[in-house]
Amino acid sequence: MPVISHPNLPSLERLKSSGLVVDNEFSEKQPCSKELHIGFLNLMPDAAFQATERQFVSMLSSNNEFLIHLHPTSVATENRSEKFKAYIGENYNEIKAFQKRKYDGLIISGANPSQQDMTQEDFWEPLIDVFKWAESNATSILCSCLATHAIMKAKYGIERQMRDEKAWGIFQHQLGEGNHPLTQGIENGFDGPHSHYYDFPMEAIESTDLRILASNDFAGLYLAATEDGSLLLFQGHPEYSKNSILKEYQREINNFVSGKRDDYPPLPNNYFSDSNILELDEIKQSVLTSPKEISLNDGMISGIDSGWESAGEIIYNNWLESLVQS
Repeated sequence: MPVISHPNLPSLERLKSSGLVVDNEFSEKQPCSKELHIGFLNLMPDAAFQATERQFVSMLSSNNEFLIHLHPTSVATENRSEKFKAYIGENYNEIKAFQKRKYDGLIISGANPSQQDMTQEDFWEPLIDVFKWAESNATSILCSCLATHAIMKAKYGIERQMRDEKAWGIFQHQLGEGNHPLTQGIENGFDGPHSHYYDFPMEAIESTDLRILASNDFAGLYLAATEDGSLLLFQGHPEYSKNSILKEYQREINNFVSGKRDDYPPLPNNYFSDSNILELDEIKQSVLTSPKEISLNDGMISGIDSGWESAGEIIYNNWLESLVQS
């Protein structure tokens, strides 16, 4: 069954035609035995804010056995544009109201860091406050990317380390030793997206109560979780849609054009086809010769294999099933 947002999120209207999102009246007409309330703390910057909503909703609605009530909230909104301050004010739960109920699960999105020291970010204190509150008010907490980095530091004292090279693109993953309910149905060697400049020493993670459930020798941690599933820490991005990396690559090219980055961005790993790489090399030469912003359309990835989506859906479905049984 689909997702019902409380309150309704305008950006999800495009998902209604596919049945992924419905209005509140749906649950009154079609009660479901697997009905869950999931909190969603969205920390992403304005440019990715609504796309992030749709990405996580798509993951939550991938199994019609579940009816998901989504309760969105956000914090540290001072630096947002007036447009998104208004959007959040009109369509998101204010944090104090959000914290008046308990949740089966809480998803904490990634964020766009502006500096190496995360504790100096505007979102740091409110993020950690929400996490600590959720430890006793949500059955399970699922963190994505930068939220994972923040919780590794705040809860476990593990400092992230700058990589020599960004882990970016699609990578194959090895499953951790032993069985875990979250990775049931996943095959060893499954694909998954990464996009991060930082990483963690594996031995530091292994010294905690976390189990490394999936990783790649180059890209590092994909997913770690506690044995009881009360905390999931993704460094990989199972929620990424087919064009997410395409849009990131476009953004990085335009950051180079505008002077926000010094070098022309390298191609993401194992994402574009050989023919697309040739076309992208022509775009690179054109930009280097005559710098100007570019736009990459979805036609450039029409032939890619987005098999990582099915692996991500299995993990999310396993998570939702564990919440039903809790």
